[in-house]
Amino acid sequence: MPAPKNTFKAALKAEQPQIGCWIGMANAYTAEIAATAQFDWLLVDGEHAPNDLRSILEQVQVIEGSGSIPVARLPIGETWMIKQYLDAGVQNLLVPMVESGDQARELVRAVQYPPHGVRGVGSALARASRFAAIPDYLKTADEQICLLVQVENQKGLAALDDILATDVDGVFIGPSDLAADMGHIGNAGHPDVVAAVLDALTRIVAAGKAAGILTLDPAMQRKCLDLGATFVATNIDVTLFATAMRNAAKAGLSLLPDQTASGVAETAAASKYLQQLCKHWSHKAEVFFDETKGSVAFPDGDSVTLEANDSSLTVTAATGPRGDLARWKDVIEAHLVRFAFREEFRIDWSE
Repeated sequence: MPAPKNTFKAALKAEQPQIGCWIGMANAYTAEIAATAQFDWLLVDGEHAPNDLRSILEQVQVIEGSGSIPVARLPIGETWMIKQYLDAGVQNLLVPMVESGDQARELVRAVQYPPHGVRGVGSALARASRFAAIPDYLKTADEQICLLVQVENQKGLAALDDILATDVDGVFIGPSDLAADMGHIGNAGHPDVVAAVLDALTRIVAAGKAAGILTLDPAMQRKCLDLGATFVATNIDVTLFATAMRNAAKAGLSLLPDQTASGVAETAAASKYLQQLCKHWSHKAEVFFDETKGSVAFPDGDSVTLEANDSSLTVTAATGPRGDLARWKDVIEAHLVRFAFREEFRIDWSE
C-alpha cells in the first residue's frame, strides 16, 4: 500500500486553480469551523500565528476530514523541523523567506528520503505512515510531498530563476514582506510592488511551477489567476473574525442612543472660535464649516457641532453610547480656551 495520494499536489500539477484561506487563530475548533467553508486548501500558519507542532497537527487533523486540504507554513526552513512536520503527516509545506537556489535545493533534500535527500527514516514512529500501517510508505512518500517555497524580498526575487531551476513544486510570492523590503511597508498595493509581484508570478508559471499568493484585493486576485497562479489565498480567518466582531459590536451599540451635551459661550468672537477649532481638527476628522456653522466628526464616534452668531457660540458635543462624554466636553473646551481672543472663555454646559 502506497503513501496517501496528495490531491492538492496533483491539482497544482494539472494547473487547476486552488482557492485557499489563511488559518491563524491557532486552535482546532476554529480550524474546523473554517473547514466547513469548503475552500480548496487551508494554510495553517506556524510563522506568524502562535502555533507549535502539536497545535498545527490538531488543526491538520480536523481539516483532513473536511474536503479541504491542509497546508502548513513552517516558522523557518530548518531540516529538523521539516522532518517533524512530515512525520506528523503534513504533506504540503510552505517554507518562508527563501532567498537562493542553494537554499531551495537544501529544502528539497530535506523533504526526500535517501539517497536523494536527508529525511530521517523513522516512519514506524510516525503518523505519516499510519504508524507503520502503510508498508510502502518509505518507497512512495517522496512523490506525494508538496514543497512550496516563499519568496518575499528583493534578494529572493533576484534569485528566482535559480530557485525555479530546483525541484520545488511551487513558489509563493509574499507581497507584504516584499513591499516592506522595497521601501513601501504597509502598502502592498504600491504600483512598484504590484509590478514586481505580477512579473514574478509570470516567471514562475513560465517555468512550469505552481505560482501562489495571498491577497485580500479582489482585483489583484483576478490578475494573479489570469496570469496562471494556481494556489491563491483570498482571505485570513483572523481578519474575517475581527472584522465580523467589530461590525457586530458597532451594529449592536447603534441600537442605543448617542450621548449629547449642549453649551453656550458668550463671546463676540464666536465665528473665529468656530473656524479655528474646525481648521485645527481638519487633518484628523471629517470637517465642515463656514462663518456661522461647523461640524467635526472623528472615526471613533466623537463629534461636535458649532453655531456662531454676533454674541455667542453654541456647542453640541456627542459621543457614542459608550463614549466618555465628560472627557470629550473637557477636550472641546480646552481647545477653545487655547484659541481665546484676549478674553476669558467658558462654556456653560446644560445639565
